[in-house]
Order: sequence, then structure tokens, then C-alpha cells
Amino acid sequence: MITVIVPAHDSADALAGLLAALVPAAVEGLVREVIVADGDSDPATAALCEDAGATLLRGSIAAAAAIAKGAWLLIVTPDMRFPSRWIEVVADHSARATRPALLLPPLKSGWFAGRRQTRSAGLLVRTRDFGGTQGDLKVLRAQFGRGAVRLG
Repeated sequence: MITVIVPAHDSADALAGLLAALVPAAVEGLVREVIVADGDSDPATAALCEDAGATLLRGSIAAAAAIAKGAWLLIVTPDMRFPSRWIEVVADHSARATRPALLLPPLKSGWFAGRRQTRSAGLLVRTRDFGGTQGDLKVLRAQFGRGAVRLG
């Protein structure tokens, strides 16, 4: 099972869309919990987390990882849009692999589409491999993403 960590800062509108997209994965048993890591959340974000059953943690990604119950962490931004079949792809990877993975959003056409896709990718990493790693999602993608499998 997976713990989804969402580093958010006053992003209730985008977060609402993300939480709705996670519901099917929770129903299928893939997502165990959602932790919204927000150092200073606004009342709208707090209310949304309460309504959705997500844990609001006033802290960092590392603090969220420290309390995560899932064997895997999926760290995504609030504006993440998932590729089709993402539930099956992530479930298969987490059941069979040990390497981190970048969960790529749907491919958009355009000049630098592939580069933009990687910059907005989610990071899937085993909780025990994450350890006490610090940093924002960009830093974590650089650290774990070098040898990561690309899903999406």
C-alpha cells in the first residue's frame, strides 16, 4: 500500500482535484493514506483535508514520510494529473520492483513536452529507502530520479 504525500502551500483548488483523482486508488486498496505537508496552510486547505480524510501536517515532506504507514511513498504536487491506467502501473511497480520511479503526467504536445513532463513527475519511492531525506520535490526527483524507472 502507498502513502501519498502532497507538499502544498495554500493550494486548495488544485488539491481538491488531486484528492478526487486519488479516490479510485483508495477504493482499490492501493492508497492507504494521504498526507498533505503544508507549513502554513490556509483555512480552505485545512477544511478540504478534513472533508477528504487526508492528514494535514504542518511540516516538510520528510516529516510526512516519517509518519507514513505505507510501504511506498508517492510524492506529488497538488496540480498533478495522472496518466491513464496509473493505478495499475503503480500497483504493478510497487508489487514487483524495489527501484524508485517517476510517475509521469499525461504527455502534452509541444516543443519541450518531455522535459516539462519530467519536471512535473511524481516520485514513487520505498518508505525505507527514503529515510530522513530532506528537500523539496525538485531536489528529491534529482536525488532519486537518476536511476528511477519512468512510469506513465
